[in-house]
Amino acid sequence: MEEAGWLKAEWGESENNRRAKFYSLTKAGRRQLETETEDWQRIAMAMTSALRAT
Repeated sequence: MEEAGWLKAEWGESENNRRAKFYSLTKAGRRQLETETEDWQRIAMAMTSALRAT
């Protein structure tokens, strides 16, 4: 996801004072998340309809 430009990563310290990598969504990542969420909602609605039809 980093390579796709959806996430930005930064190294820092965790709560335990250990080295950790922290991720955040980029603008492109937010757009992709919206697209994936819409796709998932359509799939979930289709599955719900199919289950109710039985």
